[in-house]
Amino acid sequence: MFRPIVWIAFALAAGIAVARVAGLAIDAWLIAGAGALAAASALLLLRRAALIPLLGAVLCAGAALYLHETRPPRHDPFVDLDGRRVVLTGIVVQPPQRRSGRTHVVVAAHELRTRGGVQRVAGRVLVSVRGAPELRYGDLIRAGGRLLRPPAAGNPGEVSYRDHLTAQGIRSTLSLRRSDTVRLLERGRGHRTLAAIFALRERVAAAFAAGLPGLRGALLTSLLLGDDGALPGEITEAFRRAGLLHILVVSGSQVGLVMAVLIWLARLLRAPPLVASGTSALGVVVFALMAGWAPSVARAALMGVLSALALAGARAYDVFAALAFAALTLLATSPLLLFDPGFQLSFVATWALVYIAPAMRLPAGRIPRPLARLVEVTVAAQLAVLPILAFHFQQLSLTGFLANLLVVPIVAVLVPGGFAAAVAAGAAPSLGALAAWPLRPLLDAVVVLARFFAGLPGAAVPVFPPAFMTIAVCYAGMIALVEWRRGRLAIRRPLALTVMLVVIALTLWSRVLPAATAGRFQITALDVGQGDAIILRGPAGKTVLIDGGGEVEGRPTGYDVGARRVVPALRRLRVRTLDLVILSHPHEDHVGGLVAVLQNFRVGLVLDAGLPHPSPSYARFRALVRARGIPYRAARRGMRIDLGDGVRLAVLLPQEPLIIGSGSDPNLNSVVVRATYRHVGALFTGDMEALNESHLLDLGDDLRSVILKVAHHGSNTSTTEPFVDAVRPAIALISVGATNPFGHPHRRTLEILDEWGAQVYRTDRDGAILIQTDGVRITARPVRH
Repeated sequence: MFRPIVWIAFALAAGIAVARVAGLAIDAWLIAGAGALAAASALLLLRRAALIPLLGAVLCAGAALYLHETRPPRHDPFVDLDGRRVVLTGIVVQPPQRRSGRTHVVVAAHELRTRGGVQRVAGRVLVSVRGAPELRYGDLIRAGGRLLRPPAAGNPGEVSYRDHLTAQGIRSTLSLRRSDTVRLLERGRGHRTLAAIFALRERVAAAFAAGLPGLRGALLTSLLLGDDGALPGEITEAFRRAGLLHILVVSGSQVGLVMAVLIWLARLLRAPPLVASGTSALGVVVFALMAGWAPSVARAALMGVLSALALAGARAYDVFAALAFAALTLLATSPLLLFDPGFQLSFVATWALVYIAPAMRLPAGRIPRPLARLVEVTVAAQLAVLPILAFHFQQLSLTGFLANLLVVPIVAVLVPGGFAAAVAAGAAPSLGALAAWPLRPLLDAVVVLARFFAGLPGAAVPVFPPAFMTIAVCYAGMIALVEWRRGRLAIRRPLALTVMLVVIALTLWSRVLPAATAGRFQITALDVGQGDAIILRGPAGKTVLIDGGGEVEGRPTGYDVGARRVVPALRRLRVRTLDLVILSHPHEDHVGGLVAVLQNFRVGLVLDAGLPHPSPSYARFRALVRARGIPYRAARRGMRIDLGDGVRLAVLLPQEPLIIGSGSDPNLNSVVVRATYRHVGALFTGDMEALNESHLLDLGDDLRSVILKVAHHGSNTSTTEPFVDAVRPAIALISVGATNPFGHPHRRTLEILDEWGAQVYRTDRDGAILIQTDGVRITARPVRH
């Protein structure tokens, strides 16, 4: 069946994707779209096919929408005041979320007050404050803190936090130290209907917490309301490793149940079809708002509303057209959702259930039909989301299929039971708590199964993220198999052979792409906030990691920079083994992320200064080195390491005897390494200080290096003029956090580098810096170019 809305949705998505890659000005897309629309109108008047120019117009509209969303206006107060302390006045427009000891509220800002005066504004700000202030939807508040734009993606392939918040209409963040810096001015300033919906949400959550204290209540709240803030991190990780993370997200099953119950009640009361459909549509929207209107629940709610309209008009419900309508609606209102993993997983999984699963129908008679149906939908959904999971998370669960077969039926019972408790809570919280009590064994069973499957050997297998071409080939193959299974694709041997060769060629091409840098030495300075993490890769493929970061500003307590930034970056570079890990010194901002690295990669050798330090992260790092049997050596001046194909490392510092009792021992004993490849040198300095620089000059080493990793994040404790004169850098790398409290990099450091003529790259502004050299020519490309 030909469905124009499906093609229109694809065209809008294609326009958004093209604009992300190609850019161009909004005016150019608008002019091109107007031209295409005019062509479509002319063809319609001539009674000719106008779909192609119409799709072109939609594509241009999608590109313009994306650019409008991502490019702030010329005079934007949220950009102009970025990094400054402000006093914000605004209304809380979403229920507060509490996690990791902080409360997060979305505020529609009306006013920003600075020392320079007051500005009237219109835009949403995510306010984060320690503690749990008693805030609710509709509160007019005043809060003081530092206004910060969310950071764009800083590392290759990283999901942009700025895009994630922009998709929700959030322009900036405001971080507060204590809850007493939030002042409640007035209550009840929100919309009354939304206030009632969110009040019901709080009532239901309170009933679940009262009837099911601890983990059980938190799990049920996540299942039915989409709020996982109270779930411990280890439980969320267990669900992820077991392939059950989707269980914690409100989606089509919950929405479908709400709709079915409402229609059943309407028919029980003998309501007219129009009343029944209207009531069910309204109920679905109310529930979706209670559940936070995340992409998965918004998609299900929009499809549910169309289903209700079909019921009212006594018309057939076209699930493919409904899916396209939901995508079109969400992308038109928030084009950045196209790049959101939740959006992609929700739509692809739903597509698999309605397109792939029916074609997988198992033979009748061998197994009961309900079990066969469960197997079909589980296999279809798991298969369809594999490429997306591999791309975004670089990890696949080998236990996901079996885990879902066992857990999904339990959840199918939990959801209606939870809804019954929620309805009871609406009448009386104590009644809701009582109704939730019988669900305890089912909730316990879900947790036990998640932990069991997560703990199996090989439960979560790390994978390299697939190239876009590989993903396209995967989905083309799925479609071809379904069409062949349905008898719509008559495959003859020559055609089959041609298709097979094309698929193999495209897949091999996508696999060979990362090897296009063969014959070059690569240096990648990652964006890890206020810390260091630098990857060296020789032409022969041998890989070195210097430091692993540790502190990222604006991230919640417990944020693991190693697992969230360093490990994904290494996998995107298709690193399997780290031949050498160098810890320059044991401060948190250098060692914190290395624990996750050692847990995820084979390591050939670990070097550090061998200086005892009380840091808990350093203790975990050394314990893991011993537990995994990784060879370890204390780095000392004179050590030489050959990475093959002409790449050599020389340890310049520390030197015996180590500097002890200085008050800055870790920095003064930093491991300093110089890498050379043909005519290019690169100097990596850790957090060494001016005393170390003077000592190196006295030793008479040849320090000349085209690339200098500036010591101590650009602090004025190092990077002295005599040292820079000796190094003669053409490129200076400063790894530094955007809002660090130390004022790094220091103004004088930047002046010295500028006087020498070095091109300065900073991770706080440029994101990760990717450098390649053939030993003569050098190219440097920041991620945020």
